[in-house]
Amino acid sequence: LLRKHNEAGKRIAAICAAPSILGRIGLLEGKKATCFPGFEEYLLGAEVIKAPARVVTDGNITTSRGMGTSLDLGLELVRLLLGEDKCEELARSIQYKD
Repeated sequence: LLRKHNEAGKRIAAICAAPSILGRIGLLEGKKATCFPGFEEYLLGAEVIKAPARVVTDGNITTSRGMGTSLDLGLELVRLLLGEDKCEELARSIQYKD
């Protein structure tokens, strides 16, 4: 299902160790990605982006490092799906940004 979703150009997001699944099935080939520290070797074919990056989007795939970056991931997905203004509005409404 992930391969079909990717082939259709649909958005895919993975956090923590989950980006390793994308790597193992070949979806990260030639893409930038991040993951929970220690799982980098499973991001097969990816250019691994480490800290301080919290979220990495490359094309239709967005990856993030772990539970502590979940708000960053959520806001990035809002930005990608609904636009920068909606992302900023949401970030302010949850006191993420002043």
